Amino acid sequence: MKTEEIEDLPKDIRTGKKIISVYGIGFVGTAITSVWLRAGATVIAVDKNNKIVNSINDKKIANTEPKAKEAFIEAVNNKKLFGTRNIKLAAKKSQIKIVSVPVGIKNHIADLSNVYSVIDDITINLNRNDIIIMTPTVPIGTSNQLIKRMESKTKMKVNEDFFYIYSPERIAIGQAIADIENNYPAIISGVGKKSLKIAKKIFGMISSKNPIVMTSTKAAEAEKLIEGLYRDVNIALVNQIAILCEKEGIDIWEIRNAANSQPFSNLHKAGIGVGGYCIPIYPHLLLQTAKNRGINLNLASISREINEAMPAHCVNRILKELKQTNKKKKAAILGLAFRGDIPDKRLSPTYDLVNELLANDIKVTVHDPFFDNDSLLPKSVKVTKNLKKAIRNVDIIIVATNHNQYNKLNDEFVVKNSKAKTIVFDGRGILNRKNFTKIKLITIGQKND
Repeated sequence: MKTEEIEDLPKDIRTGKKIISVYGIGFVGTAITSVWLRAGATVIAVDKNNKIVNSINDKKIANTEPKAKEAFIEAVNNKKLFGTRNIKLAAKKSQIKIVSVPVGIKNHIADLSNVYSVIDDITINLNRNDIIIMTPTVPIGTSNQLIKRMESKTKMKVNEDFFYIYSPERIAIGQAIADIENNYPAIISGVGKKSLKIAKKIFGMISSKNPIVMTSTKAAEAEKLIEGLYRDVNIALVNQIAILCEKEGIDIWEIRNAANSQPFSNLHKAGIGVGGYCIPIYPHLLLQTAKNRGINLNLASISREINEAMPAHCVNRILKELKQTNKKKKAAILGLAFRGDIPDKRLSPTYDLVNELLANDIKVTVHDPFFDNDSLLPKSVKVTKNLKKAIRNVDIIIVATNHNQYNKLNDEFVVKNSKAKTIVFDGRGILNRKNFTKIKLITIGQKND
């Protein structure tokens, strides 16, 4: 690709001369597709799920990500977007291929089958000067393996015949489009100078911030993983200190606020567990690489153990407060989502909480404003959007998610809708102790009153 062709890329994308195909229209793929549509691109949305493809073409998009639905519908109306299950067709018709398929994990080992499958289908229809952009979070060295595979199958050379960019997604549900367009600089890497020039040119179309250019794809892969590891280790530190504070009769929240008053401390929040498909997963991908290199990344391992043990620790505290009687105890867990005010329950610690409570013969109901059913929970566990119904006549209320709806919970509401002796366990440190004078409130990281 000549210098003038690189300079013309933004114009060619906006005019439809260069068509973009996005592979995998899940949460990440939806956000990526949306920002390119908002930048004026023509996009082929590729997904193996026929329901997703039909919803795009029929303009019946169910995705709740802010601004995504509007971008999709406008683009379909303007014939700048269509969905398909035909990966090879999309590869043939597009010059820029963005891979956003999920990376699975089995027994703490990355499952890259989705990535390899898409890359192989793209490779069959790879043309000279095509651009491939990888966005999934992957183990260090994955891009190098993919490039070797593509070069071997096509007999073409990267940075000469085709171009490869690795730019890990850096988005959060509920603000994904804003994250790409304005909140964070893109992390970009490429194989060869031309790939990097292309990356800088086209990412300038969708982001208001200058990208951070990494020296290699391996460095970019490591950066994304280490972002998640930092958060996991920090949370584990605070969780372990919280347990100490409970024993010592001091308050982790008071200590955290004081410590964070100076710029060199950034203690995260203690909590009932860590969920989502980022923080609990990324340390294992790093551990996989470390093990292959003969390195003991024990801090990452210990942090995972601490955070994974928090649901059991919290249930043990709860059990000590519940008086043993012949009558079966009832619990209401507030929150199925792994984070507040989002409809995302992937790897939520609530699942572990439920299992711990059931193992101790406690009947469980789960409340969440976003869900009224869940196939992953045991059939005996009811899920409801009705808060009053969820806490009716329970012995313990457990705040597991920091939904804003729960912040103003008080003893009057609990007594009125549950019973006078109901105990409340605040597993996120969001409740005001001044609002609980009639019933017992237990807060993670604080000694029981």
